[in-house]
Amino acid sequence: VGYNVPSWYPLQSPPDGGFNWKTPQFSTYSRAAAAKFPKVLLTNVDVNWVQCIGEGWASPLTGFMREGALLQTLHFNSLLLDPNDLTGNKNALTTQTNFDDYSTELQMGLRVNMPIPIVLPINDNTKDAIIKSKEKKIALVAPTGKVIAVLTDPEIYEFRKDEMIARVFGGWDKNHPYMQKWVHAGNWLLGGEIELLERIRYDDGLDKYRLTPEELRGKFKQRNADAVYAFQTRNPTHAGHAHLMQEAGNRLKKQGFRKPTLWLSPLGGWSKADDVPLDVRIKQHVQVIEKGMLPASTVLAIWPSPMMYAGPTEVQWHAKSRRNAGATFFITGRDPAGIKRSKSAGGGDFY
Repeated sequence: VGYNVPSWYPLQSPPDGGFNWKTPQFSTYSRAAAAKFPKVLLTNVDVNWVQCIGEGWASPLTGFMREGALLQTLHFNSLLLDPNDLTGNKNALTTQTNFDDYSTELQMGLRVNMPIPIVLPINDNTKDAIIKSKEKKIALVAPTGKVIAVLTDPEIYEFRKDEMIARVFGGWDKNHPYMQKWVHAGNWLLGGEIELLERIRYDDGLDKYRLTPEELRGKFKQRNADAVYAFQTRNPTHAGHAHLMQEAGNRLKKQGFRKPTLWLSPLGGWSKADDVPLDVRIKQHVQVIEKGMLPASTVLAIWPSPMMYAGPTEVQWHAKSRRNAGATFFITGRDPAGIKRSKSAGGGDFY
């Protein structure tokens, strides 16, 4: 026997920081104007993070983490913020980190989940060029050579790789694919707020599935959804997955929801070389929906984050970022964000 959903229950989850929290806007700078700023060349993974920040998936972040935000993330898996400026610290996440000017009043603010570092590594040459320029605006350049965003008020600090790997991954494997990216990255991190110059597109035939959190909220509203349940996947949909999604919808209806809407949310950012390519997965997901294995109202929309393979810590990010796009329920697998240890590290499950 079901029960009536309380009238106060949110039809969609608000983004962390609230609906009025400022997500980055498109910059007023032209590409030609932005190209005159000092430049940071991004990797493909960096571009994924730029998209996550710029579109609002990482709310309340509006840029790459400054040192203060990173330390909160590493030690508390969360961030303190004051979106309504009740303590005079509304800009705590967007100002230069100053360890000599700490406000205890911010402890009365709002603490929201932030389980993983979202950081931008740079090398010695880039660091020196930024410092020498004394510029407050930095151009972020994609591997294609196109300037895609502008970073404001840069903050440069040490990339303490050992500490970050220990706290985020909880272990060590020299052949772990994301750990390798950090190990081989530059020794400095660049923090600062970003503005996209334009919407990030990949021109791979899949951009129509790349919806922003705001667009997804619109989709859910069009379907009159009174609950949104997201399914995280980086694999093709198999019968077990389909059963989980169908069963989740049935259980929500038994709880009193009338129009629970499924969001099939495949990972769209970087993943390790032996994972199934995104285009193959999307084509298979489309067929699964069209063949009636999932509800006809299912929303298929790519989640732009890269994969870190950081186990349960990363899964909090998987859920948090979907909630920032309106999801009220989240389905994940038996070994979420898991990976096998390399042979040199003894093999077997990392988590």
